[in-house]
Amino acid sequence: MRADMHKVVVERPRHGSRRKNRKWGQRLPVLQESDYDDQPKFVSSGRRRQYGSRCKWLSDLLGPLERFLHSNVGRPWNKVYSELRCGLDPRKVTGQHIFDHLETMVETNCWIGQDRKVYSHSWRYGVDGFYVHPNTGLLCFRQRESVRQRKKERLLRQTIDEVKIDCCRSYRLIDDLWYSVAYEYVDVERGTVRSCWDVVDRRDVKLNWGRWRIAVSKRQCNSDEVRWIRERIAAWEKEVRRM
Repeated sequence: MRADMHKVVVERPRHGSRRKNRKWGQRLPVLQESDYDDQPKFVSSGRRRQYGSRCKWLSDLLGPLERFLHSNVGRPWNKVYSELRCGLDPRKVTGQHIFDHLETMVETNCWIGQDRKVYSHSWRYGVDGFYVHPNTGLLCFRQRESVRQRKKERLLRQTIDEVKIDCCRSYRLIDDLWYSVAYEYVDVERGTVRSCWDVVDRRDVKLNWGRWRIAVSKRQCNSDEVRWIRERIAAWEKEVRRM
């Protein structure tokens, strides 16, 4: 660990520090011509209240600390933590500030689920970033999944039970068999209720106000249609994996 870690992380000018300081905490005089209870008694001295979004905020440089943790992935966490304790004094403000960052960057309270994934005891979710393996005690790192990766996994997990052809026809998977289903659109006026037979649900469906799509007929698909459906699904899965 570099000897000036406490300086490069903490001792950096705060954003907004060059702005003029208007902080003051003065009591306001009483106005005799107005009601005392309705008058403001005190002006807040908080920067957030005086400056809004233009107030000071922290600008800690966490890159060196992250690079130090990356260089120690695979080592016992106790040794890594001891090295930090030797180089930083937690009794000082700068040292304690770095250890506060360390608590948010490294998840130490973990457990292994039945799916062999590591989860956090604190938040009950799968860990991302730096964590301490619950069995070995080693410092590990798991790359955070992007929104695109989570969307891809969600799409690949879902079961495809319908392949649309147009607005009035589609292929539906019913009882592990593919059917060609024809639909009709039914318009229901406001304040009325209609009942229509749905051949897919096999029951009368009560329709309120609005526009509804009702299955009116179905037939089982032949081998050529089933082959075409499987090719469409395979092409869709291929496109999803390219995301």
